[in-house]
Amino acid sequence: MSTPRYRQLTDVLRKEIESGRYPIGSLLPPEVELCEAYGVSRHTIRDAIRLLREAGLVERRRGLGTTVLAAAPPVSFVQPLGSVSALLQYARDARLELGDVQTRPLTPEEAEAFRVPTGEAHGAWLLMEGVRDRDAKPLSLTRVLIPPRFADLQGEVQAWSGAFQELIAERYGVVVDRIEQEISAELLDPEAARLLKARRGEAALRTLRRYFSADDSLILASDSLHPAGRFVYAMTYHRDS
Repeated sequence: MSTPRYRQLTDVLRKEIESGRYPIGSLLPPEVELCEAYGVSRHTIRDAIRLLREAGLVERRRGLGTTVLAAAPPVSFVQPLGSVSALLQYARDARLELGDVQTRPLTPEEAEAFRVPTGEAHGAWLLMEGVRDRDAKPLSLTRVLIPPRFADLQGEVQAWSGAFQELIAERYGVVVDRIEQEISAELLDPEAARLLKARRGEAALRTLRRYFSADDSLILASDSLHPAGRFVYAMTYHRDS
């Protein structure tokens, strides 16, 4: 079976965007010009541009035309759900480039955001913030906090390439037994958009995770913000037996 004409045109336009013929920030030619250039109908043009838009390469606005957003599809990370090891895999596969590391008590806002009881927010918590990337492309803006009993790891976190939970397990013998996770949607503010090389006001997925040991003590908490199209949760459901 031959490839539909609109998909062929999508590939052609994608290559021309990648080559720089249509640079980032420029407008694609109007539909009538594309129809004449490629000998296709407006319907074919619209289907091809729809695929480019779904790939994150262009943005179409009524009255303004179609703007080129990227020369290549945004990187995305697919994460299966269902086990502690599956959730830890993300930290192994996507390195966190730390931009800020400090030890201090939690502010009331931080304690509330990470669900830490007010009475436990004092002391020298280890707080880290940075951009998690894969193949040198940003996936998420991530904040991590570690309780005071593990805060002396501050001198080791910059050089650690795996999950911080595994560093804690290696140094202290405390392993993750349970993970609580909350998923929500929001819009990127200007600073988050700048750090993630995304658009201000773009939809984003926020994941809040809290990792506990077998005695229900908090080991670590993380808060990650992923721009739309860069992170996918994959879930499989089975009928109850």
